Amino acid sequence: MTRPDHPAPPPPEVPAEFAAAYREAYERALASARGMHAEPASDGQVADRPSSRFTDIAAVLGTWRESRWFLPAAATATAVVLIGAAYAVGTTFSGDGQPGAGETAVPQASRTSGKAHAGPSRPTKSVTVSAPGGWQGPVQDVHVDAIAADCTAPPGTDSAGHRVTYVPENAVDGKADTAWRCPGSGVGQKLTLRLSDDADIAEVGLVPGYAKTDAASGADRYAENDRVTKVRWTFGDGESVVQRLDPDPALRAMQLVRVPRTTTDTVTLEILALKRGPRDTTAISEIQLAAAR
Repeated sequence: MTRPDHPAPPPPEVPAEFAAAYREAYERALASARGMHAEPASDGQVADRPSSRFTDIAAVLGTWRESRWFLPAAATATAVVLIGAAYAVGTTFSGDGQPGAGETAVPQASRTSGKAHAGPSRPTKSVTVSAPGGWQGPVQDVHVDAIAADCTAPPGTDSAGHRVTYVPENAVDGKADTAWRCPGSGVGQKLTLRLSDDADIAEVGLVPGYAKTDAASGADRYAENDRVTKVRWTFGDGESVVQRLDPDPALRAMQLVRVPRTTTDTVTLEILALKRGPRDTTAISEIQLAAAR
């Protein structure tokens, strides 16, 4: 088959940007092939120069282009290239640079195992910091025998019509979706926890809001209610420690502080500051005490 001096433009089915590239590459190969020739070797034989291979390749390319399989093959190659490029871009920009699933990063805080709490992010870690002189050894949970509060909100009704209470006992029942709640700003309000006997208290903490998502409506009660940002813990001997808390509505973890080891049977929690929510109510889902061991 005789090939034309210049390749005809690719059929219109080939995108213009690919047609131009193909035409330019083909013309360069064809010109290169024509400009190359065999030269006699030193022994009088004709040397098999690499240029003859290029000529053969150009001939094959011209023949292949005129084949009925050219367009399907070109379309398939183009699709493969585009899909590969899209995958590479997607992989580059979808890296996971964030904290582990269900866990919120908190600056300058170590983490220890703790209870999981209900909520959109379902954190699986408790956040622990240490007060000056805080106990650094192992601890064990302490059972609260009784709890009292300065104020308590009256019962309410959830979106499904179920009665909901906000008594102080809700703050020590081990359930994140129940809470003690007080109407209005809780600043200045106190909760007093009593133990059945003296214990060497070394760690205290709380979930500083109402860590509940309404099962019927999906309403986020943690974000709706006020969240506690600072409290004072006072022990039976008069010693006290101030704890600052993160009010981030996505956090919902038990936020703990290691305190100097103190032997007592009474611990008082006083609310000092809040992050206000749309509802004019202050809530605490859980309070936790632990003793040195």
